[in-house]
Amino acid sequence: MESMGRWTLILVWIGCVILGAIAGFAAGWVLWKIGFELIGSAVALVGAGVGGIVMFLWFLQWSEDRGR
Repeated sequence: MESMGRWTLILVWIGCVILGAIAGFAAGWVLWKIGFELIGSAVALVGAGVGGIVMFLWFLQWSEDRGR
């Protein structure tokens, strides 16, 4: 992780949040469209936030493993 600069890490964080939000929203939207409106909305909201965090942590682990 030492090789990554601060700005690179910030840009990766932004990208992960955007991609995670898209994935979480898509999962919630699918549930909402098949008839689970309340659960679909909750999954879309929570999935967007959690998806970004999980994706960023996955990237950090991948980056650390790659550096070994």
